[in-house]
Amino acid sequence: MDYTGNRDGVVKKLAEQLKGEKFEHSLGVEETAVKLAQRYGADAQKAGLAGLLHDYTKQKDNVKLAEKYHIPYLTEKTLHGHTAAAVLKDKGYVTDEEVLSAVKWHTTGRAGMTMLEKIVYLADYIEPSRDFDGVEKLRRLAFENIDKAVLYGLQTSIEHIIENKSLIDTDSVGAYNYYRKLFPGEDI
Repeated sequence: MDYTGNRDGVVKKLAEQLKGEKFEHSLGVEETAVKLAQRYGADAQKAGLAGLLHDYTKQKDNVKLAEKYHIPYLTEKTLHGHTAAAVLKDKGYVTDEEVLSAVKWHTTGRAGMTMLEKIVYLADYIEPSRDFDGVEKLRRLAFENIDKAVLYGLQTSIEHIIENKSLIDTDSVGAYNYYRKLFPGEDI
């Protein structure tokens, strides 16, 4: 999909995959990703495309898609990032590996994320329709220090997962440890 010259076509294709709030959420992630890219000097076109398409398979059977694309997983909740990247690549909709990687890691994060991966991870978390305890702090941090924002986002996410007695994806644990080491002992 050529985002730069055909945003309307990309949005139309996305609307075939996502309905209701999920579609609106993706538009918000696109908007936020572009703003973060501009703030940090990243490629706003890539950020916008990854932001739009990050949840491409969110309303699909991600377990079946994981089987089809041989994607191992620990928890179904975070699987859609990996399956979306696989489907987008397989169908030839996205060929840019940076964009695909940002889509892939937007749910769990990973140790040593690229700037584009951090942008999409955070944009998904702080887009305008998000409303949860701590979102305003996360929005502020995202534009002040992206690494601190990633750490705070991971910490908040992991705390929520523990409260719900769910499984924590090992990539999220690795990401948390990586970003915690950047700010040892510091309250974020």
